Amino acid sequence: MTTTRNNYNLCDQTDFSEKVDNRSLRWFVLLVALVAALFMTGCASNAPLDTLDPAGRKSTDINNLINPIFVIAGIVFVIIQGAVLYLGWRFRVRAPKDNEESFDGGYPDEEFPKQVHGHFAAEISWTIGPTILMAVIAAISVGALLKLDDVDVAPDGAAYPEVEVIVVGQQWWWEYQYYLDGVEGADQPDFVTANEIVVPVGQDIRLHITSRDVLHSFWIPRLNGKKDSVPGKTSPWVIQSNEIGRFAGQCTEFCGLSHAYMRMYAVALSQDDFQVWVNNQVRIREPLEEGDANYQGEQIFIQNCARCHVINGVTSRELSGIVQLDTMDLYGNIEEYRDHSDGTLSQGKYTGPENLTAGAAPNLTHFATRSSYAGSFFELYPDAQEMTDAGNYLDLSGSDYGRGTLEAWLRNSPAVKPNAQPEQARGMPNLNLSEADIDLLVDYLISLD
Repeated sequence: MTTTRNNYNLCDQTDFSEKVDNRSLRWFVLLVALVAALFMTGCASNAPLDTLDPAGRKSTDINNLINPIFVIAGIVFVIIQGAVLYLGWRFRVRAPKDNEESFDGGYPDEEFPKQVHGHFAAEISWTIGPTILMAVIAAISVGALLKLDDVDVAPDGAAYPEVEVIVVGQQWWWEYQYYLDGVEGADQPDFVTANEIVVPVGQDIRLHITSRDVLHSFWIPRLNGKKDSVPGKTSPWVIQSNEIGRFAGQCTEFCGLSHAYMRMYAVALSQDDFQVWVNNQVRIREPLEEGDANYQGEQIFIQNCARCHVINGVTSRELSGIVQLDTMDLYGNIEEYRDHSDGTLSQGKYTGPENLTAGAAPNLTHFATRSSYAGSFFELYPDAQEMTDAGNYLDLSGSDYGRGTLEAWLRNSPAVKPNAQPEQARGMPNLNLSEADIDLLVDYLISLD
């Protein structure tokens, strides 16, 4: 039997190899560029989510859990990937050299590595070893997770040691209903605000998280992990900050067209500043008298904005045939978010599905005391981050504000924050205001301190 050898054109082989190398390099560069682009699209320079920079006790517990698990995962990754790369290199199939015989298509018949299938000791090791490792990781993780919604006793000197907040997600913003003496037994919140949850530094704040429309997820990474916001259900959660400052958050459950624009901030104040802030938030406004500098702006607000927005003491609305001022009675207690019953009129207050559906809008009673608006996607005060971190959050309403951005929002809000369902009251509609009305309305809104 005669063995023949294939004839190879070395120049052709060289050209082919170069073409393969160039094509592989192009695909590699394209892959790197694609991955980099995906990472960059997830970054927001004006709302950094500092996951690995904890500012509170709960987030520190999460960070302390992440570090050892990352170390373990890194060691396992290096061992497995190192073994795969070594075996791939050691037993690689290569093209035949000029003095080697061909084998079924031009490759030499190389020897296969020794097989270990059915090797008892090896199979027991790679079965029992990972099981023990995952059991240890699970025990550490469960222990840490069970503590994330525990509440410590408020520190001495806390002005409101029992303060609790109902957090309500909606397309596409967050509402905060404050109960200064806890939700148990309360039939209405003490006050309501939006987009920014303000807490006293060093104190655990119990949250009850829910939704009016679809699934959302509440996440302020420097203060705690994520908690889903589910319609008709409340989920307990806790945030706590060890330092004064302003911490960015983001809805992390895809909830519609403007999901990416549904942000929030947590603001931690000293105990004294928190008490001053609360005293201002519970203040009810009086309608302006004709002749007041902002009287016309208030009238424009009532005519165009009051069908959705509330300014306590100024606006009014009709529920089940009864006209009432916008007091805290419009916001049901926590039990109403657990109840899917039909809408009924009970003791002069409407209860039921109106609290569970879209159509509400942020309470604007003290709009100018917030640093952001429109789901915290726009900054009302350009220097808000620096001022808050320096402990000057209470002085925001006296500083320069972004008038141009606020005017653009009132001029055509769907153009700057997409809204594909205006008929379902998802997002703010275009009010088609004149430029003169926009100027008057901006002046009025910035006076709501």
